[in-house]
Amino acid sequence: MEKLLYAWWRGHEDPAGLLRRVTGELAPRLTALGAQRLQFNIADLDLEGALVNFSLRSTQPPPDGLLSFWLSGVWHRDPAERLLRSCFTRVAGYQVAESTILRNTLHPAPAGQRTHGFSQVSFLQVPPRLTWREWRRIWFEEHTPVGIDTQANFRYVHNVVVMPLTANAPPFAGIVEEGFPPQALRDSQAFYGSTGDEALHQQRLQLMMASCAKFIDFDRIDVIATGEYLLHADPEPRL
Repeated sequence: MEKLLYAWWRGHEDPAGLLRRVTGELAPRLTALGAQRLQFNIADLDLEGALVNFSLRSTQPPPDGLLSFWLSGVWHRDPAERLLRSCFTRVAGYQVAESTILRNTLHPAPAGQRTHGFSQVSFLQVPPRLTWREWRRIWFEEHTPVGIDTQANFRYVHNVVVMPLTANAPPFAGIVEEGFPPQALRDSQAFYGSTGDEALHQQRLQLMMASCAKFIDFDRIDVIATGEYLLHADPEPRL
């Protein structure tokens, strides 16, 4: 099985209407084509007063969400990809290698229901100052422990891009999914798991920013806040 991940753009369609169409029409058709562990993320949150994270944009316009699923092989994707092109204004597909760093055991949602809080999705590019190998090493070996220790994330998934699947796909090299409690959208202390302790908040914030700067150029990243819908039951295999 291989994981396929598609960033998508909705144009002017109402997010609520698009969500109904994806869950009611697209998801069953993808399942009939063999898609498994189907997940849909949609950027439909009110970002008034949100943290600066969600103003980070390098792609214009940035993606409006992502849709991912697993197939027996990437070369069987064409029928599914045609469905996606008929559903969204634009899609950018990637074959990815997934690493589940933190499995969501705190707030599991029934299939088809919105996951608690929000999912921060970060689209990463390799800075020109780094080789891909060094970028990948810093991300996984140096940054990941910091991301776990300094943030209030209850789900943390790395997707390393193996290859792009669609023409003119943005040069994303990694896509990160992180589940956060709802208050973390606007409250930096809640985001860093330090509510009521400003000294700890500043310590974690500074550690996180220093770690990010090692492998991220902030003019080469897109960060979106999304609602997450796991459309198949138990989407992540248990150890």
